[in-house]
Amino acid sequence: MRGTSWSRLVSTARRFGWWRWAVVAAVVAVLASLPGLIAALPAHPAPVSLATLADRIRASDRQPYQGFALSSGTAGLPSLPQLSDVVAVLDGETHLRAFYAGPRQWRVDQLGVGTERDLYQVVGGQILWDFGTNQITDLIGDPPIRLPRGADFLPPDLARRLLGAVVPAGANGTDPNGTVRSADSPEKSPSSVIEALPPRRVAGIAAAGLRLRPTDPEASLAHVDIWAEPNSGLPVQVEITGRGQSVPVLVTRFLDLSLTAPDPAQVEPPPGGPGVGLNVTNANDLTQAFSSLQLGPLPNALGRAARVTNSAATTVGAGLYGTGFTQFLVIPVPRNVGFDAYDRAKKAGGKQITYPGGFGMQLSTPLLSLFVLNSRQARRNYILVGLVDPAVLQRAAAELVTFTGGRR
Repeated sequence: MRGTSWSRLVSTARRFGWWRWAVVAAVVAVLASLPGLIAALPAHPAPVSLATLADRIRASDRQPYQGFALSSGTAGLPSLPQLSDVVAVLDGETHLRAFYAGPRQWRVDQLGVGTERDLYQVVGGQILWDFGTNQITDLIGDPPIRLPRGADFLPPDLARRLLGAVVPAGANGTDPNGTVRSADSPEKSPSSVIEALPPRRVAGIAAAGLRLRPTDPEASLAHVDIWAEPNSGLPVQVEITGRGQSVPVLVTRFLDLSLTAPDPAQVEPPPGGPGVGLNVTNANDLTQAFSSLQLGPLPNALGRAARVTNSAATTVGAGLYGTGFTQFLVIPVPRNVGFDAYDRAKKAGGKQITYPGGFGMQLSTPLLSLFVLNSRQARRNYILVGLVDPAVLQRAAAELVTFTGGRR
């Protein structure tokens, strides 16, 4: 009798457990589908001309907000030395929680399974709190150049950077040269066209859309789609599609969003305390450390691309070449870093290129082109990277491989 009762109890518990987890699974499925369901609702944003929307997006850093965003990337990059965090953002899902009071006061949490990194923007620098290592890093000043991080992939920041790559529009719907645009005509710059997109509902907001389409055939981007809240211009979703691709390589969007300023306590950095590690880094020290490597000069131009003389990359010995969406970066690196990057690019399916004065490894993805160059003639190593056609980096490498002098 007792055995029978126990069997019935176990059977009932199993049925209850199955039912309970079925309910949990159903709830999770519903929550996961909410962004799609919300996006399917009709969107009727306030009327706004294309030129005005572009201008408002460029100036949207004045709009405070709080929200949760998801960035999904399929860039197809290999694991490169010292770049694992960047590759993870471009080749996976990144969960971001943002509290934005203004350009000089915000906080972005990058969330993972059992990990959390909170980045605070404060007057005079930034503070990073890594919960996993219980470590606080205080960065004093603004470094002239740095690697991308999770906060850069929030829709507002990413959209403003991409839109800033084209010639900014003037006020009142005029081009920088004063030419008046009609409300329904594309906004043009020397290297791109901005076209209207149908509205879309994102995080409950009826957002107006625009498409940024590079016209230079050497750009690897086919188009960048941006949806923004029309009154403030705050971007709520960004999709980047590579040339020849049918689906976006990178999508970042808000799942939840409030256009209100966060509580001041939310953007107040952690005080630290016993048991919490503390590192202090000065941006000037980083610049001096890069400069002290003395990895060699770079030419004034590579191929048809002139070096950008006022680029922050110059202060750390790197070189930025070209304009708009066909810019690429040339980074002189120590030999051990260069050969490590070469091997990793080769294992990821790279193509070897041989020159009279050296050799290189080319790796192309739907979004980025990468070239690791070893110059036997100059006894130097370089990494070239950009949102460009692979042929652009091949031409640049062919000239760089024999370069031995010139200005830094």
